[in-house]
Amino acid sequence: MVQERSNRRRAIGPEPRSDPRAELLGLLAEPLRLRVVDRLGQGGPATVSQLAGELQVPLPQLSNHLRKLRDHGLVTAERRGRQAVYRLADPGLELLLPLLDRITGRLPSPPGPGRSRAAPSRTCYRHLAGPLGVALYRALVARRALDERPDGTLAMGAAAAPALASLGIDPGALAPGRRRLAFQCLDATEGAPHLAGALGDAVAAALVGRGWVERIPGGREVRLTTRGAAGLDRALGLALAPGPPGG
Repeated sequence: MVQERSNRRRAIGPEPRSDPRAELLGLLAEPLRLRVVDRLGQGGPATVSQLAGELQVPLPQLSNHLRKLRDHGLVTAERRGRQAVYRLADPGLELLLPLLDRITGRLPSPPGPGRSRAAPSRTCYRHLAGPLGVALYRALVARRALDERPDGTLAMGAAAAPALASLGIDPGALAPGRRRLAFQCLDATEGAPHLAGALGDAVAAALVGRGWVERIPGGREVRLTTRGAAGLDRALGLALAPGPPGG
């Protein structure tokens, strides 16, 4: 039996001593390290204090994970006065996360109690998330304003100009710079994607500017206003109920 297993191993080749892909995925399997990489990919370079505040983690805990990411070449640190500014070391990481989100969103949900439908709409970085963000994303894809790509990024669709204009956005005026224009971001509460990237930020800003969406003070929650519910119905055929007034 032992000889048979040995012969089988020789037939398929020697076992690799290490696989760098497994090492990379192992580093990103730690939730806080993944959040750091996601934040730097979404929002660009940041200081340690910025990251700690946005991710709401203690500085010593964050510093340990940043050191690990830096030691493995996933992030770099540039000293600016007394602050160290962190950024992603390889732009490929920015492409990896939308791909992971797309794959994750297509996996079946684990067994157990269903998700609560009472989850509030909110911001995710500077774009819209929660039920409102997911509904907007689905409507823009259904109307061919956005075309999905297999890697989780998004391209402007055939009907991008009129659909986005109905929300108060001129696609030609978007200048993402070094940022990605549009990509899927997996919504943790809804188990479905919402719109991220420069376009996602522009949609959020436009809807807030029009008074269609209101920020609720004291956190990241937002609500769809009565004007916004009527506007989204006209613009995208979305039948959404206004959110309850915030505190």
